[in-house]
Amino acid sequence: MMKKILVGIDGSARGARALHWAARRASREGANLELLSVVDSRKVKEAGASIEDVQEAVEANLDKARNFVAKRYPNVQVEMRIAEGEVVENIVDASVGCDLIVLGSHHGISVGDTIGGAKPLRVAVSAAVPTAVIPADWAEDYDGEGVVVGIDPDGSTNQALDFSIAEAIATEQPLRLITGWGLPAWISKPAEAMGGGLGPVGEQYQVRLDSLAAALREEYEGLNVRGHAVEGSSPTRVLQGYAKTRGVLVLGTRSRAALGRALFGSVTHSTLLNLTIPTVIVPQD
Repeated sequence: MMKKILVGIDGSARGARALHWAARRASREGANLELLSVVDSRKVKEAGASIEDVQEAVEANLDKARNFVAKRYPNVQVEMRIAEGEVVENIVDASVGCDLIVLGSHHGISVGDTIGGAKPLRVAVSAAVPTAVIPADWAEDYDGEGVVVGIDPDGSTNQALDFSIAEAIATEQPLRLITGWGLPAWISKPAEAMGGGLGPVGEQYQVRLDSLAAALREEYEGLNVRGHAVEGSSPTRVLQGYAKTRGVLVLGTRSRAALGRALFGSVTHSTLLNLTIPTVIVPQD
C-alpha cells in the first residue's frame, strides 16, 4: 500500500493527465500527493524569460492542480513544492520518502520541458522508487484492460514482477508476463541463411513463462496470469504490439543478464514515446 506519490507539475496537457492518473491512484490507496514544480533559473534566463513571471506561472499551475484534486478527489491530501535547479536531480531528490513518481510523457522540447518537465527515463534510472510515465492521450476509461510486465528472458523474477502482481491484485485485472525474444533484423537474415533458426529458443522461453505463471497462480489465489514469449526484432516493437490495448505496462529499468541484454534489451526512451498506455518503470537490483 502506497503512502505518498510524487507528481511532476509543469502546466502542460500531459502533466494534467499525469496528475489525474496519480490522484485516482492516491484516492484508491489512501495515499497523499506531493506536487512538485522545478524552476531552472539558468534555462529560464537563456530563454529570455523573466524569473518573476515564471515563478508566478508555476505557482498558478500548482494552485490549479491542487484545486483539481480537491474537487475530484477530496479524500486525497496534497502538499506542494517548488524547487530550484536542475529538473531531473530535483525530482530524484524529492522522491526520497515517496513510493512512486508520476510524470507525463514527453514528445519533444517545449517551454514546459525546459521549466517544469523531465526526461522520464533519466528520472527512472536515477530514482530508487518506481516511475510511472503517463501518455498525454490517457483517459480514465482506458483502465481495466490488464497489467503487462516485461520478463527477462532468463526467467528470473524481479521488482517489476512484484509491482505488477500487486497492481493486478489491487485492481482485479489479468496479468500477462511477456518475454520478447529474437535478433535485430540486420542479424536475423544472415542467421537464417546459415541455418541458425531461433525457434527452439522461443519454445524454451514459453516453457519458463508457463512454469512461472503456474507458480504465481498457486501462490496468489484467484490471480489471472498467463505468459507469452513473443518474437520480434526489438523490445519496443514487441511491447507496442502486445501492450497497446492494455491498462498498465510494467518494466524494469534494465535487463540484468547478458543474454537478456542481447535478446531483449533495456527500456529505451523510444519505447516510452511510442507506447500509448501508462508505463511504470521499476528499478532493479
